[in-house]
Parts: sequence; C-alpha cells; structure tokens
Amino acid sequence: MLLAIDIGNTNIHVGIFEGDILQSAHTVKDERPPQTNLTKILNPAVLNEAQAVVIASVNPKAEAFVIETIRKHLPVKPQIIGKDIPIPIPVLTEHPEKVGVDRLVNAIAAFERTKNWTIVVDAGTAITIDGINDKGAFLGGVIAPGMDTSSRALHHYTALLPRISVRKPNNVLGKNTEEAINSGIYWGTIGMINQILGMIRDELECQPTVIATGGNAHMLAQEIPLVTTVLPYLTLEGIRITYKTARASHNRINVF
Repeated sequence: MLLAIDIGNTNIHVGIFEGDILQSAHTVKDERPPQTNLTKILNPAVLNEAQAVVIASVNPKAEAFVIETIRKHLPVKPQIIGKDIPIPIPVLTEHPEKVGVDRLVNAIAAFERTKNWTIVVDAGTAITIDGINDKGAFLGGVIAPGMDTSSRALHHYTALLPRISVRKPNNVLGKNTEEAINSGIYWGTIGMINQILGMIRDELECQPTVIATGGNAHMLAQEIPLVTTVLPYLTLEGIRITYKTARASHNRINVF
C-alpha cells in the first residue's frame, strides 16, 4: 500500500493506493496544526499497512508536522518528492528547483493520461495554469490568486469590504456589497482563465488538452469551454506515478 500525501497551502490531501488504484482519499484543513483530523486518517491501522509514504509539499510547516505524526506511529521514512525522489520530467524553466512540486506532479499525471500537449488548470489557494509539451516536459505557466485568496485580500486590505465565500452568482450585477464582491471574483476568475488559455494556445501554436483540478475546479470548469476533464485527485495520482517511476528506474529509495 502506498500512502500519498499532498500538502498544500490550505489543505492536506491523503490518498491510499493499492497498486495503481486509489482506494480512498481524504482532505484535512491545515488549521494550525491539524492534529485531530490528520491523526484520524494517519492512524496505526493505516500506517501499519503502508509500504511507502510519499509526500509532495509546498508548505514546510505542515510538512514537518505530517512527518512527525508518521514517525510517531511506525518506522517508515516518508519520502519527499524533489528531495528523496527525483522529478522524472524535464522542467524547462529558468529555475527548475523553484517550481512548486504540486505543479510538477500535476504535469506528470496529466501527461500520463494524454501523452500529448496539455494544459493543467489547478484552482485552489492559488490558481496555476501550466503547459506540458508532447514529450512530457514542463514548459512553465501562470500563477494567480485563487478565489478564496482574492476574497481574503479584499477583506484584509480594505476598511469595509467583508470576506465572503465565493459561489456561482445568479447575476453579473450584484445588488449589494457581498453580491458585487462575489460576482467580481467569480466572473473575474472565469474571464482570466479563459483569456489565458486562449493566449497559451496561441503561444504554443497547437490545441492542447485542458485538464482542471483543485478545490474549485468543478465550479469553474462549467464556465470554461476548453476544459475537457476535471480530475480532483490529479496531484495524488502524480505522486503515485512519480514514486512508481523512481522505483522502476532503480533510483534508490529507502522505505524503512
């Protein structure tokens, strides 16, 4: 059994794989620290069955807590993608080591499905829109604030604007402050993604497959015609594929 853990800026996602099959997936909010819910998932019954624990993290503080939790229960050494396990694709950016590992494992999982030019839209705390060529290389991408991040920023940096939970609005023209903020963030995000996808297609001079993932993917994808597939567990699949690739290529991975 493989325990795949995606540690993001807001949530921790845990996937339990038997072979190539995702048996179950769980989400824990990073609530400084998320002990109670995380320890329910990473309990001894689960950990004792784990042959490997593989982590993709963009949150060092939460990563340290997850590793500590695992080590309390069994002698498995968690493997960190990008540190213990190499990234198995070319990263064609100025500073490959600075690219978020979540973006890279998303690219790996997406290309595994398409085997062709691909764009991944990950709609979470941040929105990332990344390109992969027909050889599986990561080409770079776009990073923008996610919808909840935009809501937090408006509330934090203004005197009177409230923080809201963004949802699909009934109208473009809001009839009160909350509706106006909601409409601006929702339709602004939709417009941004649609525009950027068109610009990337023009820049690449092809028509890549567009895959969406992340917590807001389903809500946004219905307004983005170029999105062909929504895969909520793309990052977990990328962790599994990265680990499997490393083992198959005889990279030394210490499990115990």
